[in-house]
Parts: sequence; structure tokens; C-alpha cells
Amino acid sequence: MTVKIICDSSADLNLPKDKTLYEKYDVEWVPMQVMFGTEAYKEMVDISVSEFYKKLSHTKEHPTTSQSTQADLLAAYEKYSDKFDEIISIHLSGELSGAVANARMAKKMYDRKNKDGAKIHIYDTRFASSPFGVTVLKAAKLVKEGLNAEEIISKLEEWRTKNLSFYFTVSDLKWLYDGGRLSATKYRLGSLLKKKPILTFDDGKIVPYKSTKGLDKAVQAIFAKQLEDLQANPDEVTLHFGHAEFYNEVKAYAKKFKEQYPGLKIGETLTIGAAIGSHTGPGTIVMVMTKDFEY
Repeated sequence: MTVKIICDSSADLNLPKDKTLYEKYDVEWVPMQVMFGTEAYKEMVDISVSEFYKKLSHTKEHPTTSQSTQADLLAAYEKYSDKFDEIISIHLSGELSGAVANARMAKKMYDRKNKDGAKIHIYDTRFASSPFGVTVLKAAKLVKEGLNAEEIISKLEEWRTKNLSFYFTVSDLKWLYDGGRLSATKYRLGSLLKKKPILTFDDGKIVPYKSTKGLDKAVQAIFAKQLEDLQANPDEVTLHFGHAEFYNEVKAYAKKFKEQYPGLKIGETLTIGAAIGSHTGPGTIVMVMTKDFEY
């Protein structure tokens, strides 16, 4: 049974200098869209990650985003229809975007036209950005083990709930509020406290965990909480980072953690792309801790 992994570009498997991990892990990505006023761009097609942040720094407009189109998703499904037995279409949280809904509609269109083609399975990670991306990589590795789509999805669901912990902090909550990803009450409360917010996901939605005095304490608090969540020691886990225009700072934190805990595995440092970066803003740090994961 052959399986192809397809995801939307908000998995943010982006590396420095506009390189990615998609090709290395044989994952097909479908672009999300970002708009600056009336100008629309397909992420990583019409605008690279580096170009997005350059444009963001020179405009006062808050960019808006939209999910992968049904047409682009359908095209991706049909591309692999005759080459694989099954396709797993993996997406960011349906609570944050219409990506899952569009994938389901594209699947219906595909099924009407390709009755003998690859069978499509839609999977909502309930995450966005780095934890979504790490989940995609886990799926790609399970493909290499020869599992079928149902087995992969079952293992993914168990793994992401038991062996993955994810928190992030932003430089300014205004980005999440303006982008409609944070309620007015939570925004005002966080702004009034004037502390560094730590956020996570609960059932697919962004929720605050706590706040600290400064970034260093936030990063340390996240690390301690993740070990607690996974009931693990540092030498049993891999720590992955995501960032928006904060690469040097993230690499410095990774180095400090490795010096403090030599047995800790440090994963990739992933760059947040245009679709998610439009909502988090520059200065975002994501920390994903996993068990049972190797690159």
C-alpha cells in the first residue's frame, strides 16, 4: 500500500535562505495565501518567506490570509491519483482556518472524477506552524515504515496527544488580535499585564497558558512545562524551535539548553511562513518538544 503525504504550507517546514524540508521528506505542499491590501500572493509561489518579512517591515498594512484554494488542493490530489494507493491530506487547525473545509470539498470533487484513483484521507492536526510541521514529518516517517493511511492516522493521533508538547510566545499580542486569532478580552488582559505571554493550543484554538517577566523566563517556563507535560527527562526528548525574524535568539537558546542538558536532542529551527507570520508578527518563538521522534 503506497501513501502520499500532502499538506498546506502553514506547516512552516521552512529553513533559512528560503530552503524547506518538504522535498527531503517527499511531502507535497499546497500554498496558503496572503494579501497586502488588494495584492494577493500564494505563499512560497508568488512570495518567498524572506520576501514576506521584508515587505512586512516596509508596510503599515496588516496582511490578511486565506486558506489553500479548492482548485489547488484538487490539482495536488489529481497529480498523485495514479501514482499512489492513498493520500493523506494534512492541515492546520480547522478552528483557525477553512483549510480543512476546503480540503473536504476538494476531496468530494476529486471522488466524483477519480473513482479508481488514490483514496484520500483528510487529517486535521488541530495545530498550526511548527507543531503542525513536526506532525507532517512524523507522518512522512510512518509512510517509510510501510503503514497504510488508517494506521498512520491512528498512530499520529496517539503520538500528537501523548508525545508532543507545544507552546509559543509573541512580542506583541496585537498581531493575534488584529488577525482575529485572539479575543478582545484575552488581548486586553495580556496587554494590561505588560508581561511576556505564553500561549498554546487547546482543541484547535489558541489559548493563554501564563505570562512571565521577560523572554528568558518565558523560554525557561515553556521548557519546564513541556518536560512536565511529557513526563520526561531532557535526554528522552527532542526540542524543535520555530521563529519569526528571531533566528539568532532562537539558536542562542538552543545552545544554552544543549549546554545545560547534553543528552537533549535539538531539532530543526523552522521559520514561520507568511500565512502564520501574518498573525503572530515578528519576534515570535515556538517551542515543540517531542518523544519518539528522530529526523
